[in-house]
Formats: sequence, C-alpha cells, structure tokens
Amino acid sequence: MGPSAMGPVPTESELAATYDVCVIGSGASGAVTAWLASRAGLSVVVVEQGRYVTPDISYDDLLAEAEAAWVRQENGTWGKIGYPWSTCNVGGGTLFYGGAFFRNRPVDFDAEIALGAGELPLRWPWGPEELDPYYTAVEQLVGVAGEADADPTLPPRGEKYPLPPVPRSMEGELLAAGASALGWRPFPTPLAVNSQGYRGQAECAADAPCICRRCPVGAKGDAVSRFLDPARRYGARLFAGMKAVRLEPGAGGDGRTVAALECVRMDSGRRYRFRARQFAVCGNAVQTAALLLRSTGDRYPAGLGNSRDLVGRGLCFKLSEYLVGYRYGGGPERSGRPGSAVMGLGPFSTCAVTDLYEDPAAPGGLGGILYEARPERPFRLRDSEQLVRIEALVPDEPQLSNRVRLGTGSDAHGVTDVVMDYQAHPRDLARLEYLLGQGERMLRAAGCEVTVREPSGWSLGSSHLHGTCRMGTDPATSVTDPDGRLHDTDNVYIGDGAVLPFPGGANPTLTIQAVALRTARRMLAARFGVTPTLREIVA
Repeated sequence: MGPSAMGPVPTESELAATYDVCVIGSGASGAVTAWLASRAGLSVVVVEQGRYVTPDISYDDLLAEAEAAWVRQENGTWGKIGYPWSTCNVGGGTLFYGGAFFRNRPVDFDAEIALGAGELPLRWPWGPEELDPYYTAVEQLVGVAGEADADPTLPPRGEKYPLPPVPRSMEGELLAAGASALGWRPFPTPLAVNSQGYRGQAECAADAPCICRRCPVGAKGDAVSRFLDPARRYGARLFAGMKAVRLEPGAGGDGRTVAALECVRMDSGRRYRFRARQFAVCGNAVQTAALLLRSTGDRYPAGLGNSRDLVGRGLCFKLSEYLVGYRYGGGPERSGRPGSAVMGLGPFSTCAVTDLYEDPAAPGGLGGILYEARPERPFRLRDSEQLVRIEALVPDEPQLSNRVRLGTGSDAHGVTDVVMDYQAHPRDLARLEYLLGQGERMLRAAGCEVTVREPSGWSLGSSHLHGTCRMGTDPATSVTDPDGRLHDTDNVYIGDGAVLPFPGGANPTLTIQAVALRTARRMLAARFGVTPTLREIVA
C-alpha cells in the first residue's frame, strides 16, 4: 500500500491545530459522527488506518493487506488469521456490504426477557422508542428501500420507507413461496440501495453482483457517498493510512481529559499527534477496545476506561452460515436463450423471514433471521435449474471470557498485536443449528431437492463486531454511560458497535449508525451546546 493510496500527510499547521472533534475511524459510525459535527460548523479531523478505495481495489485485496488478529483455531492452537475489521479502508465495510438494513427487534433491547440474567447485563440503558427516530433519520439520509410494516416482528413504523422495495428476484420469489407454505410471513429485505433515483444518487442498475464491491454508480448507501464526502465539503479533514496508537491524557488536572491522539503513518512509520477538545472513537468494537487498552498512563495503568477490567470483554461476533438450495425445474426456458440464465446479479437480498426470531422451540427462546443472500460472484445456470442462497443469522450471548486483549508481539511499527479471545457458547451453536434446520425446511418447501451448507467464517471475526465497551448506567458493569461517554473521562465518546450490550440477530449497520447519530448529537449538545433537531438533521 503506497502513499498514493493513503493521500497526503498532514501539514505542520494541521498538526498544530486543536480541533473541536477528532473522529477515529471512517466507517459506518465514524462517517456519521464526522458528518454531523462538521455540519454543525465544528472543526473536525478524521483519522483512518486504511487506504482510499479505487475502482481497481477489490474486497479480497483489502482483506489480504489488512493486519490480522490472533484467534483460536479449530484445533485449539492460536493463529494470527482473524479479521478484526469488516474491511480496513476509508468508508469501512459499507463500501462492500450488501446493504441489508434491518432494525433491531424490541427484544434485542432487553434480551433478559427471553434469556434471563447473564454474566453481563443484556438490557440496554434505554429502549427501542429512544432509537426509533434515529433509525428513521438514518434511513432517510442513506435512502432505504423497503415495505412499511411488512416485518411481522417489528412494531408499526408510522411512515413509509424513503424508497419502494427493490423488485423481488426469481430466487426471492422462490423463498417467499417456501416460507409461505410453512405459514411464515416473508417480506422484502430492507436495503440501503436505491430502487429509484434518490437525493441525486443513481438508481440501482442490477447488472453485477452487489456484495463485496463498491457500487460503480453510487446506488448503494455507503458511508463515503452519504456521509464522508458531505462532511469534507463542510470542512472536515480526513487523513488515511494513519493507525491510532494511543490516546494521550492532558497535562495536570485530575486525568479525566484526553488531549491528543498519537498515530503512526502506515507507509513510513512516522508518528503524528492530533489535538482535539473531544474524541469520538469509532474504530469498530475490536479496534476501539484495543486503542483504549494501549492508552495507558499513571491514572489508567490498565488502559483508558478500564478501571473495572471491562474494556474488551463481552466480545460478540454473531453466528451465521449460508445454505444453498438446488432446484431442477425441468420446465421451459426462462430467457429464450439456452444457457443464458445468471444467478447473482443485482441487489444482495430481496426476501427475508423473521418469524423465528422469538421462537419457544429455539434454544433459549431466541432464533434469528433467514434471508436471501446472493453470492459474491455470478453463476451461469441452465434454464431448467435454479440455485438460491440464504443466510441464517443468530445472536450470541455476551460472555466475560470472550474479549479483546493485547498480545505479546507487535507489528512493524511497534504497535502491540490484537487478540480476539472468543469461544462460542454451546447454546449459541445450538441456536444456529436450529435456525439452519428451519432454513433447510424452507428450501425444501420451495422445491429444492438438494441443500448444501456454506461456512461464513464468522468465528474469525470480520463484519459483525460488538460489545467490548458496553454502555450502561452502572460503572461496575459498563464502560460508557448511556450516551456513549467513557465513565472514566470527560471528553472521550465511543460511537461504534462496541457499546451495544446485546448484539441482536440482525445485520448491524443500521443500528450502529443510528446509535452513532444519537451519540454524536448528545456529544454536541453536552460539550458544545449544539442541539440540532432530527428534522433539521434530515433536511
């Protein structure tokens, strides 16, 4: 990764400045935070470890060059093969995701109703009614296509999605038929994809795979096009290729204030310091925890915010696996041209099922989501056959022993390695197995003669990272207060999925961005007296 991929280094004047807000991470949550702060007229600097993504850079390229974390392997040994990112780049994983934009269900805000008390509190410090207006705001800003009140496990929305649902694919039609035959209520997957032109962004062309590539026409609601680019137009400064090393405490006082962020430039190894009045840490649940653990000092010998040994604990990945169903139709040609049928083009998902989310038959009474998940590359099919791919996604219960910690080694720049110490609870594994069995039932009801399981690699980390800096009212059981501010400091907020007390069983991007918007708004009000209404934010 050369200098051109990272952009310019900061100038002396940029390093001498004291910014109002320093945002660490430019992905789903960091982009939202930077956008709101810069839109309010504050001076903002964004620090991102990864590169800029150009059209010639693929998802696999980014995974290959990103640093790995230590994880437990299936044989019990440790290997540096884990993925402590969705992707490490400007805009994060939103450039490559499929755009599935589910809201959390009400039970996700108080999972103790279903699971009882656990090792760590599962109840959020506020309920779904608090997040609902932020969900709506993000959906408006990003542009979400969906059908209002079609999800049977959510309360009524009260208003439509900004865009109509994307047309259902042939595979989605097949899944809907199978789900309906079982008495379930399938609905269009809510997607951050333009089913028609929206706010100057193009309509989805549906002519190539959607997952694991940046949309070439801007129809997918990624963090760069929707938030980062506007933030930079408002004056925010973005420095890529800068790894956050540690947060430095201010001189004197009681140690409750952070003064600067120390970074290392990934190509040169040179160190830089950015000063700010407020810091919003949005690296992701793994990177955020690791940064706090590296930020030691006289007052914080175990790491910033870690006076109760809770930073990094409660790491959640979510469990998932794919199912591929094969159906031989034996009927007439679908396209009029033999051999021309193609699977995998267009939006990532057009059909979802949530009827099993709260299911007494599931282990612990919680199931999960089944939804169409089109592949990363297209497959050419005979006209008489059909393939359909779905993902089964279930929540994992936070455990104290599942944690992010620092290793004994270091990278080329002397920054300590990251360890993702995670072992799935047998109940969670049983929950995934149960949902996979139900998915196979749905595929058989849809006429698929053969089903094949396809591993997702969830145990190595990657896209669903939660829970390592949990929010709550009690410092004895949480790292931040209900607004995302570290209990131990006055000017550090956590704005990413690290704060979620329970991960839920849905794709997390919408929830992470809604929480980030709420946290940023609370930070601006508390620290700068800026109180934009949600109506003003969406306008």
